[in-house]
Amino acid sequence: MNLQHLQWTKNVKPTDGWAYCEFKSSELFKLAWKDDEANANRPKRNDLILLRQHGYVTHLVKVLNRQVEREERQGDFNLYRIVEVEWSIDGTNPPISAKADVIFGYSAVLDYMGGSVMQLEELPTFKEAWDSQGGLSAFQDHVQSKLAAV
Repeated sequence: MNLQHLQWTKNVKPTDGWAYCEFKSSELFKLAWKDDEANANRPKRNDLILLRQHGYVTHLVKVLNRQVEREERQGDFNLYRIVEVEWSIDGTNPPISAKADVIFGYSAVLDYMGGSVMQLEELPTFKEAWDSQGGLSAFQDHVQSKLAAV
């Protein structure tokens, strides 16, 4: 698994249960955003995003489309990007090894509660945790070893 394009994380806040857990490796789905087209357009095509929910990393997804699309329906979450699952867990029985603070290597990741996509290198807590350990590339190697072990 090549994580060279892993630059992003996004917290998913389902209203009930676990979101997207029916999608497994190589499957596509529409990753929703709430009313923030500029934020949804931040990741570029082929960028990787670690999705978090309920304190776990549940998916590693690759962005497939070049820009946000809009579904013609009522509601707050009608913006989306088409993503492909690169890695996922079983949301019905998540392993402890998939806890977000374990995968990220620092506990402050649990404070990232909004639904916007966040660029890792722009997060002060990420920089504090990883700059002295080799930065983003060291983090990518760390995540690769953690995901392989889950």
